[in-house]
Amino acid sequence: MSGYRVSFIRSSGWTRLGLAGGVLCLFLTPMLWSFGLFGDGDVALRRAIVFALSGTWLFGLGFFLIGWALQGFVIRVRTSEDEDDHHGAARPSGSSSGHPPAAGRHAVGGRTG
Repeated sequence: MSGYRVSFIRSSGWTRLGLAGGVLCLFLTPMLWSFGLFGDGDVALRRAIVFALSGTWLFGLGFFLIGWALQGFVIRVRTSEDEDDHHGAARPSGSSSGHPPAAGRHAVGGRTG
């Protein structure tokens, strides 16, 4: 049975989290604007647009950069299962090219010499 584990060093997870936060900002802005949180008139509309764009930019770029930065800290940890797989495959004996060793000289035509 294979299990899942959460890894905080995978950059794709941070990017997806940033995109989700950016989309949340886009959907949250009209609701906050309808409650009058940005003020009244044309200034409120400008504030709402700036809030939506800057929030999307902040979440998207910020979480992308977190994932990118954490990739510098990724190390490969060998588990006991990996070691069993690594030692289980035996190397073929012989030369490093994978070919059997060359045979010695044979007498040609029955002559020895």
